[in-house]
Amino acid sequence: MFDVNTSIGHWPFRKLENNTAFELKNYLASYGIEGAAVAHNHAACYMNVQESNVELFRDITAEKSGFFRGIATLNPLYAAWEKDLATCRNEFNFKAVRLLPEYHNYKLSDNAAAEIITAAAELNMLVVIPNEIVNYRQRHWMESGIPLGCAALLETAKKFPQAKFLFTETAFADNPAEPYPENIWFEMSRFQCCFRDTLNKFIAQVGADHVLFGSGAPFKEIEPALIKFRNIKLEKTELDLIAKNNFINLFS
Repeated sequence: MFDVNTSIGHWPFRKLENNTAFELKNYLASYGIEGAAVAHNHAACYMNVQESNVELFRDITAEKSGFFRGIATLNPLYAAWEKDLATCRNEFNFKAVRLLPEYHNYKLSDNAAAEIITAAAELNMLVVIPNEIVNYRQRHWMESGIPLGCAALLETAKKFPQAKFLFTETAFADNPAEPYPENIWFEMSRFQCCFRDTLNKFIAQVGADHVLFGSGAPFKEIEPALIKFRNIKLEKTELDLIAKNNFINLFS
């Protein structure tokens, strides 16, 4: 099993446990997780976001086991983002880039977002966009992270069919008015499963080949995501897609 939604580093508004590469790996492995995609929390607040990607590369390289797949975070309003994106792809071998519009003061509809999404697609990098990092009902009063909203995420995916998107920390409708675009993959930790059947219905809409297991650790405990996964009503081949094979395909 692989976890597509994790991070390391400090968060300015609350204390996080298991937030170093070594601690997070041990925490995830204790629940049977064999690998994870990981971003760096410092990226939300650094003026030069590339410094957080350097930290991420250093920390997951020092961990040495190959457990982690790095996700770069970049701000398209920063002057050197094109050079930094190339460095993350070609030198750090990161297969994905994360965008945080609410933390970096732009909108997904802006030209700046269009430029970095287009560049990422040309480098065959997955574009990861969290709907939010910390749940807006629990965030610190100084924290900016208002949810982007499903409509904005979907509109972005439709606008850039040449790009591959992973949307995290959000739950989409299980009965959409029109089919979801084929260039989107969905992380499952915010979907309801046990008390409402939203997750099973959603997977029936988009297919198991477009859903990935994610926990949100260390911001969230891993047990709720595992309980949701264990309550998915699918055949083993489809469960394997969600648990590991989709991850391997996107990050290989």
